[in-house]
Amino acid sequence: MTFKEALDYLYDFVDFEKMPGAAPERMDLAGITSLTEALGHPEMHWKSVHVAGTKGKGSTAVMIASIVRESGHRVGLYTSPHLVSLRERIQVDGEPISEREFADLTERTRPVIEGIRLRPEGMGSFFDILTAMAFVYFKERSVDLAVVECGLGGRLDSTNVIQPMVCAITPVGLDHTDRLGETIAEIAREKAGIVKESACTVTAVQSRQASKVIREACRLRSSPMVEAGVDVRYALREESVGRQVVDIETAGGVYEGVTLPLSGAFQAGNAAVAVGVAEALAKQGMEVTRQAVRRGLSKVRLPGRMEVFQRRPWLVLDVAHNVLAAENLTASLRRLFPARRVIVVLSAHRDKAVGALCEVIARYADEILVPERRVLRNRQADPGEVADACTGLGTPSRTATSVADAIAEARTLAQPDDLILVTGCFALVGEAIEILRGMEPEETRSR
Repeated sequence: MTFKEALDYLYDFVDFEKMPGAAPERMDLAGITSLTEALGHPEMHWKSVHVAGTKGKGSTAVMIASIVRESGHRVGLYTSPHLVSLRERIQVDGEPISEREFADLTERTRPVIEGIRLRPEGMGSFFDILTAMAFVYFKERSVDLAVVECGLGGRLDSTNVIQPMVCAITPVGLDHTDRLGETIAEIAREKAGIVKESACTVTAVQSRQASKVIREACRLRSSPMVEAGVDVRYALREESVGRQVVDIETAGGVYEGVTLPLSGAFQAGNAAVAVGVAEALAKQGMEVTRQAVRRGLSKVRLPGRMEVFQRRPWLVLDVAHNVLAAENLTASLRRLFPARRVIVVLSAHRDKAVGALCEVIARYADEILVPERRVLRNRQADPGEVADACTGLGTPSRTATSVADAIAEARTLAQPDDLILVTGCFALVGEAIEILRGMEPEETRSR
């Protein structure tokens, strides 16, 4: 099986990521449970950290993995979605699984997948299969720890078959309201579904509603709770484009002047959660040194998160795809790029709070371009409706026939001191990266 054949095979399974709702109406763990059982429970062969949340969970997962790797451990990392290659989702020691390894892994697990497909309960989804494959890969690569990011929610997410040493919950906000609930409390209850009996839970600074729910979940499961802002305090000392310096204080001491090679003050909060997780791992016997915390955070790389692609005019890419993320993004951009004319290339998924997202972006932008996408087109909110909504909010907006055309037009409109922002979802930013870098799309069909 070649890499292309492996992709074709996997994309033949139901892929909820490309559907308007992004998840089945009735979520359950039947598919992943059948797969892991048939594969000999690969998830039992390594220790893990489980990360859920509405905003920043991918960034936090990468930070945790980097810290633990710098302590001398072999670390697996499972995240979603990807930007330009499906291989990004499955990594060991910072390196994505190779095309050859991915093809071989698919071919070796195919008989198991096909066997389950014939069972009365049916087969799971594309995400179930990819998750199970990642678990097998981590077993075969003999990782010491895997950092596993939830795909959607937590309680019924395919990743929630692991028994983690530590759970982490990043900021909870309104997202996937059609599947997870219409209030912060309801969504927090789904996210807190990853909390496990006696395993430590590290949580970001949360709203009052989310904090109450998470605290109750920890009480019911006898999970020691560590809160950023309370047990892990942090303060931003310096902030500039591509760099910030943070002081982080825990019960174990002070990490003074920690350098993050990232833009966006919100990343300081993610770093605080990562440090809380690192110390929780150390308390349970995993060697994680204070020096490794510093080195790990200083080496973090996060493509598509306030990524500066060019200067004069500034071109910034960010995957903010919900209201909470967009508010944090625009607040940071106002500080780092003050008094500039802003042209936004915007595309959102229809299962998001599109109107509220438009309000945040329209308040920040001077002009908005809404393109037709190639990637995950079926989930795209109608460009005309998005443009009309933004115009109705007072910001001139119009559609573009493609992402390439929107970027080209934005570059034509922008003066040297202006800012072009490409944002709204992973699919848009990934497609923009392919265009800007002249990459051939990996996908063999539009997702």
